[in-house]
Amino acid sequence: MVTETLSIKISKSEKNLLRQCARRNRSSASALLRDALRNVLQSPQASQASLLAQHGHLLEKLDRGPGDLSTNKARLKGYGK
Repeated sequence: MVTETLSIKISKSEKNLLRQCARRNRSSASALLRDALRNVLQSPQASQASLLAQHGHLLEKLDRGPGDLSTNKARLKGYGK
């Protein structure tokens, strides 16, 4: 199997939970994450909803500004000049 490196940012508490779970399963953290990612990507929900729709509840706030920036002509006035 040819592998590539993927870097992610996790909190210290998430890292500790990952290590504990890997120890319980007698696995490496990398193998545990690969299996979890494979399970998520192969689930029926993965093809039906966007990543944001599936995991939006994990984000702090999604309403950090106007949502119609790309479609509202009034907001695009003067853009690129």
